[in-house]
Amino acid sequence: MKKVFKIILYFFYVLLALIVSIIVFLLIFYSVLEKKQIKLTKELENRSRITHVSEASELNPLKSQVLNLLPLPKKVQFTGGDFSFPASIVFSVSDSLKYETGNYLQMIPGIRIRNSPLGGNIHFSFNKTLPVQGYTLSIKAGKIAIEYSSKQGMYYAIVSLKVLKQNYAGNIPCVYIEDSPDLAVRGLMLDISRDKVPTLETLIGITQLLADLKYNHLELYIEGFSFAYPSFKKLWEGKETPITGEEIQTLDTFCRAHFIDLVPNQNSLGHMMAWLATDDYKDLAECPKGYKMLGMMSMKGTLDPTDPRSIDLLTKMTEDLLPNFTSPNFNVNLDEPFELGKGKSKEICLKKGEGQVYIDYALKMHALITGKNKKMMMWGDIVLRHPELISQIPKDVTLLDWGYESSYPYERHCKTLQASGLDYMVCPGTNSWTSITGRTDNMLATIELAVVNATKYGAKGMLLTDWGDMGHWQYLPVSYAGYATGGALSWNSNSRKNLELGTFLSSYIFRDKSSVMGDVVLDLGRYNRFEEFPLFNMTTTMLSFQLGLRDEIMVSAIFDKLIKGIGDLMKDIAPEMISVFNENYENRHSFDYQGLQNFIDSKEKMLKYVKIHTPDSLVIRDEYLNSIRLIRLGAALQNYIDFRNTLNLQEEKSRLQLMKELCNQYLIENKRLWMIRNKPGGYDRSIAPLNSLNQQIDTRLLLLDKSALARGFNRFLEKIGTAGVVLYLSVASE
Repeated sequence: MKKVFKIILYFFYVLLALIVSIIVFLLIFYSVLEKKQIKLTKELENRSRITHVSEASELNPLKSQVLNLLPLPKKVQFTGGDFSFPASIVFSVSDSLKYETGNYLQMIPGIRIRNSPLGGNIHFSFNKTLPVQGYTLSIKAGKIAIEYSSKQGMYYAIVSLKVLKQNYAGNIPCVYIEDSPDLAVRGLMLDISRDKVPTLETLIGITQLLADLKYNHLELYIEGFSFAYPSFKKLWEGKETPITGEEIQTLDTFCRAHFIDLVPNQNSLGHMMAWLATDDYKDLAECPKGYKMLGMMSMKGTLDPTDPRSIDLLTKMTEDLLPNFTSPNFNVNLDEPFELGKGKSKEICLKKGEGQVYIDYALKMHALITGKNKKMMMWGDIVLRHPELISQIPKDVTLLDWGYESSYPYERHCKTLQASGLDYMVCPGTNSWTSITGRTDNMLATIELAVVNATKYGAKGMLLTDWGDMGHWQYLPVSYAGYATGGALSWNSNSRKNLELGTFLSSYIFRDKSSVMGDVVLDLGRYNRFEEFPLFNMTTTMLSFQLGLRDEIMVSAIFDKLIKGIGDLMKDIAPEMISVFNENYENRHSFDYQGLQNFIDSKEKMLKYVKIHTPDSLVIRDEYLNSIRLIRLGAALQNYIDFRNTLNLQEEKSRLQLMKELCNQYLIENKRLWMIRNKPGGYDRSIAPLNSLNQQIDTRLLLLDKSALARGFNRFLEKIGTAGVVLYLSVASE
């Protein structure tokens, strides 16, 4: 018995010695990391620069010979004088088009419409030499003449009149316009699957704006249960508030009336997290136990492409979705199957190649879609990673090339896709997601890069994406600048030289009598200039909410891991971007907190005095004011993390209490604003990181009220934990 006791005691001492050794090692390791962090902080402070963003009052006024109309027409000749809109419009058109023409003219608010074969204020005439979507518009002092070759061309001419009437307060300059689009398809994909499902009223409003910007294609991005699948009611009923088939049918009818193709969209391979989280379908996962993305993020989102039940599931989903659409097209997505070849399909991927396994699955989806008399659209990220397999893609498929940064290799990809003979579309983004108030500079540059190369290399069109990653925190108006830019440049890519975006946003979209709202919202999308560096796909302020109240050293380690991971993800499809990304990170500087505070103070002051005259004017103003509140919170959080160890007890309490107040104010207002435009489902999931931050702040405040001994012990544990996490991140792989 004594011998057994001695052995147990021996192992206890060995274990204790091992634990003490690990703790000592971790404390020493933390000390080394701390010294490196202090050195890095000083280096970044030495690189600090003064950040400048032009104030609205500094911006140039509208050039007198640039027509305040987006999209800007291909040819505009000012002929002198003005056309003053009368209270009543008399139009003449061929008898077969009286009904449609009258309906189109009724889009112009504030006037009465009457048809007369004897002529009147507006005369319409058919011209078969014009492109299908083209028109001419001659505005003279007493009369308007419109030429068209199709109803769609006529519609776009009347849309131009509608916009001009608003922008010039009913007194339009006399001009002669010849116009037609660069790209046949000009579309928007709106994410309704990252927590925020808009109401039908909101969707109708978005569609009307798109129609006014001459878009002709719309997709609602569907993953998970953002659509009310009738065959899968038990999986979403009582848990989500999805868009219904009846609502889609209503929207489809509205879209057709405005020459917009409402295209069904449904994820079919990756991004299947919601489905694979259910007991019914969890065994269809490529990696049933999950997969560690970048060694950090656990995910289970890709279907097993070798299991025939995957196609069976997609068949039933498709049969539920398609009857609500009249479009001849169907976007099956098929992007980002991150786990492909890392689970059940690993053996066959090693044998045939990951790319070939992907193509085989895509061909099964093609057979399913063509069997439903639809033409398939799909993302091109995996295909472009394996260009040798492009020849296997059926010729009736449209490939979608997405890239959301100004360094994305659109030209190289457009050349490749043009050579393939396939229809393809370029897909830049609004850059509104994971940014709070947008990333204006990058949005403008990326859309321009995409459409210029699309026009040059024969693309079918542009599909502007408006995602909702990380809870869809951006409010809808943040995307309007992207919508206007995408519509303008995909119609007339040369107009980038005269894009009076701020003026148009103020006069038409926000209807601001003070004429500054457009420039204010564009400037608010430049707040990331005050951050450490231009992060891809998000702002560092937004990222801070995902990290929460962590030790500065841990945050730096996570940042480094993310930077490397982003580079690894880009290396196969866009290696050109890696050097830009790494250069941005290596040349980063310290966060200009005071500069940002001064900047948003000035924007907040201006927002209180703008004179918006839209039906939702008060909502728009409050959305931007609350967005500023969230930026303040994110910046305060980052500032706290950077300087926490230099604060005395009272200073730290004060910082935490300020963050808590900002967070609570934001959440109260955010819920009210969310419910105005969106359905309630997904709200709690969206704000979970902010609720978590609130809890972390409360926990920290409680700790600060405890004794110095308790705070010291907590700091001791924090150092050990941080050192352990950093050590793990340094060795963790996918």
